Amino acid sequence: MKFTKLNRTIHNWISIFIALPLLLVIVSGMFLLLKKDVEWIQPPSVRGVSDATPMVSHDQLLAAATSVEQTKGLKWSEFDRIDYKVDRGMVKFMTLEGWEVQVDTTNGALLSVKERRSDFFEKLHDGTYFGDWVKYYILIPSAICLFTLWMTGLYMFIYPYVKRASNKKNKKLKAQTQRT
Repeated sequence: MKFTKLNRTIHNWISIFIALPLLLVIVSGMFLLLKKDVEWIQPPSVRGVSDATPMVSHDQLLAAATSVEQTKGLKWSEFDRIDYKVDRGMVKFMTLEGWEVQVDTTNGALLSVKERRSDFFEKLHDGTYFGDWVKYYILIPSAICLFTLWMTGLYMFIYPYVKRASNKKNKKLKAQTQRT
């Protein structure tokens, strides 16, 4: 089998193998690109009263964060993430269930309670939503296959130009040898 035919065959079969994982990465990646622009994906960060040194104790921040139904009764360690946004004067409490509670660090007031879907899209994007095995045994091999697809596609794109240039060179050499 000629190399160009083998190259095309490899390109076609790899395309079929990586179609679904690649679609998952592309669609989830589009949502992640828009997470700061679309409130449905990730709630906007609300500014607190002041970005000065926090005036509220950690206990007061936790009390404010757990005063809503979505986080009632949670302890510090039961939150997925807690982000201090010092430049915005607030703290974000994120739950494993996808809720985000924003609390003002100056007065302990509740600034926002909204569902946060960006973490879900991140887990889809890196495959951990389905389990770590998907990341290691499907997405990483798909990435390797995608690189191979890129190389074979590049070869199929460049080959006709190289072949055409080679043919022109051969024609010139043939014409010169016939003249002499």
